[in-house]
Amino acid sequence: MSAILEDIQRKLILPIDFPSQRKTEKLQQLSLTIGALVACILGFAQQSLRTLLVTYGISCVITLMCVLPAYPWYNKQKLRWAQPKIQINVDHYD
Repeated sequence: MSAILEDIQRKLILPIDFPSQRKTEKLQQLSLTIGALVACILGFAQQSLRTLLVTYGISCVITLMCVLPAYPWYNKQKLRWAQPKIQINVDHYD
């Protein structure tokens, strides 16, 4: 059972770089805000709560499809880790 869960966990890791995280967050906020406004306008115009909820649900699904997968353009800038400047001699500390 744990092998299955580990396989699922490896497939769910969707790495993206830090600048792309900022861009996807802005895209998410913008698309959900626009979706909410459109849903409110359509729901109010048709006097239907169902229309409002369906429209907002569709905008959430579209947002997930745009933001959630780790598309290649989200990984353009690879992380460069800082290299240590001081070398520690481990044998010295017994």
